[in-house]
Amino acid sequence: MSFASVLRAAWYVPLTLVLAPGILTHEYAHVAACRLTGVRVHSTPSLNPFGKAAFVDHAPTDRFGADFAIAVAPFAVNSALAVAAFGVARALGSPLSLPFLWLGGCFAWTAIPSPSDTDGLLDAADGLPRLARPVGYLLAAPVRAATLLAVEGIGSLVWTVALYVVLVG
Repeated sequence: MSFASVLRAAWYVPLTLVLAPGILTHEYAHVAACRLTGVRVHSTPSLNPFGKAAFVDHAPTDRFGADFAIAVAPFAVNSALAVAAFGVARALGSPLSLPFLWLGGCFAWTAIPSPSDTDGLLDAADGLPRLARPVGYLLAAPVRAATLLAVEGIGSLVWTVALYVVLVG
């Protein structure tokens, strides 16, 4: 194991512990979308405190709707949870709000799908019937672009701050 690997692992342990609620809800949102779209889940997610990736192992799908739902489920679920947590924090308006601010931050920070979550979206859109392809591309392209632009947490930071400012002030 190289020194760089040890440093990365040392960084991921506290990061995983701090963001654990958001990471788990992100991955379980994928699981829920798989189950709702009939895609078989091979194994449920778990936290990996020594590595960057937590993931859901599911059967491949060649259906655009299923692919899209699985890819964007964490954004919908974690954003809704962030809104709820930040809303409770605002309503409490005291030191009691701190756990809800932390939860809101965890959920918002982990809402954006990763590039690996959206990796097959354009291919799935390409597999749509000819007349439906433009709609597939209109849905897939911005989602894929957003995940690529959100690399290394910049998009997560912007989304978290935006939700905080709007909901907590």
